Amino acid sequence: MFKKLFYLLLILAGGTLIWFVFAVWVGLYSIYSYPPSNDHPEGATLIVSRESDEPMFNSPDYRQPKKKAEPKKDGISFAPLPKGKRPIERRTIIELPYIEWTYKKSLEEPPAE
Repeated sequence: MFKKLFYLLLILAGGTLIWFVFAVWVGLYSIYSYPPSNDHPEGATLIVSRESDEPMFNSPDYRQPKKKAEPKKDGISFAPLPKGKRPIERRTIIELPYIEWTYKKSLEEPPAE
């Protein structure tokens, strides 16, 4: 009985891990790292729902490159109005202990398009 339960839990844990890796890879989730500081003494790594134009690895120290200004268009546009970003606390899926590798990855320059 316990052997079957152990295997079931092992399969569920493996499936969950595969789901999170897949979701980060395709862009559903993003990894957000807080380094140890006064606000977060031990640091934290969060898996959060990804907002538009958010990198795969992110942190409060990451500075997004400036976008080129688009020329203004006259007339009517059917594009949706830009929305403000939701706070990290509302987008958090799971909180993990601080992982230094993800924080260092968040400080790297994004690949050129």
